[in-house]
Amino acid sequence: MSNRTKDFESVPRTEDGIFEFQRRNKAPHRLSRPFPQFHHCPFLGLIGGEKWCVGCLLHPAMPGNNGVDYRSLSWYGEMACRTYFCPTTKKLPGVYQSILIVVIDNWYDFGLIVTEHSLLTAYFKEVESRLGRRIAASDYTQNFLAKSAFKEFAELKSKWPYRRHDAPGPCNFFFENGLYPRPDVFRATPDIRLSPYENILRELDSGFSSAKEIEAADQLLDDLFLKAERALM
Repeated sequence: MSNRTKDFESVPRTEDGIFEFQRRNKAPHRLSRPFPQFHHCPFLGLIGGEKWCVGCLLHPAMPGNNGVDYRSLSWYGEMACRTYFCPTTKKLPGVYQSILIVVIDNWYDFGLIVTEHSLLTAYFKEVESRLGRRIAASDYTQNFLAKSAFKEFAELKSKWPYRRHDAPGPCNFFFENGLYPRPDVFRATPDIRLSPYENILRELDSGFSSAKEIEAADQLLDDLFLKAERALM
């Protein structure tokens, strides 16, 4: 992504220049995509003064665009880019959104977890159940241990060892149009029991070949929730 961002800096801000950049970044040699029927925008890049945030290279605030909105040249067009918000903005309670912003400071981990409103809700509800109270963003503001516990959980998106073999990887198809529904937890044999964390395992695209594996997965989650519980008591 950094190479794409640097490449765009020298692109002439004309239709021909932008379309040529688009062609180069949609070439057949690009990595195979996890969701073939989903459009992967070639204008995604690193924005901001320090180039630390993911955003749109065609946005009028992008340096070099001189305040001109070039998003009309993208696949979805200017209006869709301006008005669309992923389901998390409506389905994830505001307090959980605030905790995400306070805790996750890595753009990659944030991008993977922020669209997972079902996974995040299941996590925070479990924490609240253990505490016997609602949590607040202030619980995390100056609490290093609570932040660390949640970061460990968020990192499961990229490090989950029990992801089923046919899963698309750590990414999530967050459009709720039924095109790529998330299946139930895969179990290779009928003796593999249900888990108290069944919703979380499903949202992590889990698959298990033995009863021993699901026991290990439950223990991993038990340990993470215990860390959160102790930090927030």
